[in-house]
Amino acid sequence: MKVRRRTIAGVGIIVMATAGLGIWSYKAPKPPLNEMKMALESLSEAKKAEAQIYAADAYKQAEQAYDSAMVCWAEENKRFFLFRNYTDLNKWIAVTIEKAAEAEGLSGKRLKSAGSKLREGIALLERKIDTYKRYYKHLPLPANVSKTHHKGVIKLSEAKFAWENKRLGEAEKSYQQAKELINSSNSKAENLLSSWFSEHSAWQKQAQAAIQQSANGKKVIVVDKLAHTCTVYQNKKAIRTFNAELGVNWMGDKKKKGDKATPEGNYQITQKKSGASTKFYKALLINYPNADDRKRFQQNKKSGLIPAKADIGNLIEIHGLGGKGLDWTDGCVALKNDDMDALYKLVSVGTPVVIIGSIRPLQEVTGKNVSE
Repeated sequence: MKVRRRTIAGVGIIVMATAGLGIWSYKAPKPPLNEMKMALESLSEAKKAEAQIYAADAYKQAEQAYDSAMVCWAEENKRFFLFRNYTDLNKWIAVTIEKAAEAEGLSGKRLKSAGSKLREGIALLERKIDTYKRYYKHLPLPANVSKTHHKGVIKLSEAKFAWENKRLGEAEKSYQQAKELINSSNSKAENLLSSWFSEHSAWQKQAQAAIQQSANGKKVIVVDKLAHTCTVYQNKKAIRTFNAELGVNWMGDKKKKGDKATPEGNYQITQKKSGASTKFYKALLINYPNADDRKRFQQNKKSGLIPAKADIGNLIEIHGLGGKGLDWTDGCVALKNDDMDALYKLVSVGTPVVIIGSIRPLQEVTGKNVSE
């Protein structure tokens, strides 16, 4: 009987204790789980809007507030559940949501402005690429210039793709890289062309003198390197013009043997070759190097522009086997065989040959002055 009473009493105590714990649990502070979820989602939305890039300060404050909230939560979880206090945690949650929303709003405004500027920047670089294709791509530029431009074109394609897919942060990064590469290659190409054109006044005088020399029925050949033409003048008029292919490094005067540059200057035909005497179908040998070439060659050696052991080179011709569609010779002027037949009949030993950079001025070629 006593045992039963004790058992009943024990059960009663357990029930009362459980009921008391239930009441305490009911009265215990509830963790703000939904609010923490909202804070995390607000940070995520701000990040989607690229606030970490376009509203960095506000986004950083939101992140710091969230970190503080997590620290508060961790500290409260160490306490006995009845003694937990989520007041500070709720404050940090509120700051997180407020700053994340602020960052998202700022980012949206700045993104709109940045997107507009980026679109304009991409369009400007596309025009610069078009300029390069039109005026510089066909020039024998140094490999590093061409390589830099090619990298810039790829980076701009990446920027445009990212921009079209609304990944503006990624687009901005690729755009800035493209801008640096394209501006660098265009500037170097323009400087090289402008430097070469510093001789244009001399070229004009040579061309005018050659045309004047063709008076009274005399024939004169004028090779325009930039235009890639070989023109025969007679009685001050162009009677035939042929397309020409040049040395691989045709921009600039020939400095030494092996530089694959087509020389510039006043020459004359010294020999007409055909049959077994040439491997280029037919050929007109000119008197390179002449006295001016030798004088310049020695000056370049003294100034260290070319090696002391360099050779000046020779055997520059106007010959056949052209029509390849590219510049491929070691410095000669190549015509298609049919054109070579026509030229061969028109000229003779002693016919003057004037090779110049360009008859047209730089302003006409690119729309810019040499001094610009």
